[in-house]
Amino acid sequence: MESLDETNDNNMITDYVEPGETNVSPSLVDDSYIRPEDKKQLLITIKKIYETRMPWADEVLLKVMIKYHYKEVIKNMIKSDYLEEIKKTDIDSLIEQL
Repeated sequence: MESLDETNDNNMITDYVEPGETNVSPSLVDDSYIRPEDKKQLLITIKKIYETRMPWADEVLLKVMIKYHYKEVIKNMIKSDYLEEIKKTDIDSLIEQL
């Protein structure tokens, strides 16, 4: 299994919608609005969960489970809440730097 640290941040999981893609299949999830660092952190967290709960699983099963869990999290996210949280975080960071 490819290390999450070695994956391309902009294309973490190739089964998902590329930024700017307009034809979205129902089996794909649009994660183009999520920051690359957040995608990476989500995948690392999910991977740790499955490695802890399923230490007996082989790499193929782990990869399938991680991809499924990632897709479910993104599918159930509220895009507007996520974007608003990013905006708040960015403003807070700017204020702290003053």
